[in-house]
Amino acid sequence: MARMTRWLLCHPLLLGPAVLRPLARRLRARGDEVALPDLRHTVETGPGWWTAYTREAQGYLAWGEPDRVDAVLGFSGAGVVLPQVAAAVGAARAVWVDAVVPAASGETLPSPGLRAAVAALARDGRIAPWPSWWGPDAMAELVPDDALRAEITAEAPSLPLDLYDEPVPVPDGWPDGDVTFVHLSPAYDADAEEAARRGWRVVGDGAGLHTDVATDPAGLVELLG
Repeated sequence: MARMTRWLLCHPLLLGPAVLRPLARRLRARGDEVALPDLRHTVETGPGWWTAYTREAQGYLAWGEPDRVDAVLGFSGAGVVLPQVAAAVGAARAVWVDAVVPAASGETLPSPGLRAAVAALARDGRIAPWPSWWGPDAMAELVPDDALRAEITAEAPSLPLDLYDEPVPVPDGWPDGDVTFVHLSPAYDADAEEAARRGWRVVGDGAGLHTDVATDPAGLVELLG
């Protein structure tokens, strides 16, 4: 009988934990233990957000479950800080799910194109919540379930624009011996290619939707193995 896995799930900066709750439920249903902290308050200000995010994710384990971590998983923008989290909690396995692959070493900074795009969405120094970027019709296609879509939308924060000016360090010696990239959508083709170049295990065909993480948790768990 396979030993259960203890997971720490990390939601992206632009969304709250609701987007990963269906996955958490599916993992628990197969006997795994899952920690899914709400880290939205750590990105309320831009400077040093990655330090606060990592510290809170690690600190959550001091009173939540599980009390040790086998694997960390980051979705979407959480990928940029996942090496920091993996190193902090000492996880043996790290999983990127349609997520930003950070620099191999040094620091990761959003591309000029991304920074220009989010700047266009900002008002008074804050970026409009992610679901509003697409409009109600597009969101209904991305997340057809009304209740789940409402939960995800309600949790989406308005981020400070200067958050995208923050370089995120990649720690030396983070546990990168067992790394998987789950490729859900064409938007992350380049990240999947970079993951493959680094010798990471890449699963998924990238032909689906970014929001499959929430709408098809059974398929995702199958990819995780």
